[in-house]
Amino acid sequence: MKQCPTCNSDSYRVESRFCLKCGTALNVNDNTPAQNICTNCECDWHKTKFIYPDDARFCDVCGSSTVYAN
Repeated sequence: MKQCPTCNSDSYRVESRFCLKCGTALNVNDNTPAQNICTNCECDWHKTKFIYPDDARFCDVCGSSTVYAN
């Protein structure tokens, strides 16, 4: 989760680039994946690109970690 350096709001998704409350540009890591998906290439949810919420750390179908688990 990111925190705004201007207003200290921290209700942002990992891929957020600007603060929703004051518009300040957030520190962006361009290597951050835009979607939280299962990392198991054999999993049906990975194949369909099912997007988990940002706080999901494991796939509920196969038990593998998600992209945002780290």
